[in-house]
Amino acid sequence: MAHKNMKKQQPDAAFGRFCRSFSPLAGLLGIFLTLAALTIMSHSAQAAPPYASIVIDAHNGRILQAHRAEQSRHPASLSKLMTLYLMFQDIENGRLKPDTKIKISHNAAAQPASRLGLRAGDTITAREAVRALIVKSANDVATAVAEHMAGSEKKFAREMTRKARQLSMFDTVFVNASGLHNKRQKTTARDMARLAARLLKRFPHFEPFWNTRYFDHDGKRYYSHNRLLGRLPGTIGMKTGYIRAAGYNIASVVERGGRRVIAVVIGGRSVAGRDNRVVSLVERHMRRASKAYHKSGISKRQHRLAAAWGATPQAVNKANRAARAEEARAWQIQVGAYRAAASAHSRLAHVRGATGATLAAAKPVTDKSERNGEAIYRARFANLSQAQAYNVCDMLKAAQAGRSAACVPIAP
Repeated sequence: MAHKNMKKQQPDAAFGRFCRSFSPLAGLLGIFLTLAALTIMSHSAQAAPPYASIVIDAHNGRILQAHRAEQSRHPASLSKLMTLYLMFQDIENGRLKPDTKIKISHNAAAQPASRLGLRAGDTITAREAVRALIVKSANDVATAVAEHMAGSEKKFAREMTRKARQLSMFDTVFVNASGLHNKRQKTTARDMARLAARLLKRFPHFEPFWNTRYFDHDGKRYYSHNRLLGRLPGTIGMKTGYIRAAGYNIASVVERGGRRVIAVVIGGRSVAGRDNRVVSLVERHMRRASKAYHKSGISKRQHRLAAAWGATPQAVNKANRAARAEEARAWQIQVGAYRAAASAHSRLAHVRGATGATLAAAKPVTDKSERNGEAIYRARFANLSQAQAYNVCDMLKAAQAGRSAACVPIAP
């Protein structure tokens, strides 16, 4: 019987030896699958940064809407709101004059986009610097301002964080003046809304700055990254931002009929998606805001400061009217990018046929560029207004019945 039992066990023993011989391969396969899963998760996290939003009543700080508003996020260029807060303080105490020269160091000149492209040794006036931060969100200027005001960007960032604590922004840490990515630089949607509210109340005479549509520097005109100006009725403006880890961010102030709200969105998937979300939030919650909002009183000294810095409503409105006239037919849309010029021409013809008279006055353009050493032909329509650019893209996307449509509005 024992002999028979041994014979019965032989196949099981053989199978066991087979499994043991295979186990190293199984282990390697497991490691490979785990790494693949982690890679997919990593790419997924980069493609979809965490989202958060908040809408507050600017009169009393009451929260009208919040989604993960207390969760930690990367501020991106919303950091420049604090940079500007500290600049406005120095303007008020006389340390910064409109014509104060701010020198560009090698460190500042080396900052990545968005930037003015200033070279080491160049200078920019404090008046130009304020506009460059609000309109262009220039990282080279932010670093130069920090070095000018505090001696180094590191010291300036510590002062930014100290000021955040004074403003009850207890979940915010600043590491640089620009908002360029650093894993230690964190904030929340609620903290950013609180900072926006404090900027408006503490510096009411500089409020027109936020509505600036463009500024000129060294013979070149730069247009605002904030596409809600002129699109969302009542928009006063504020600040946009983007880094890959944060997504598309914005802090926006909107006023209608005595009501004023501050909306912050962090982690938008695209510029259009972020802006559309703000529009939706404002339209939904504006009616719940108090009608009791009143701007802080402006002293004669503050009026003089605003005039000296070109921050009066009259000056900004006049400049914005000129900008709108210039922008009126300067927008484009891109409807595809192809390896062959013939494909780009074909796409342009198809889109023009699909939109009828909508693009009758638009100019078809096949713009050649290079990507990874390979020629790319971008199919575009030029000579459009901002409203036309967005309307045509909305029309094309609707015609796709939920499928992705290649249409992107391009600002001048």
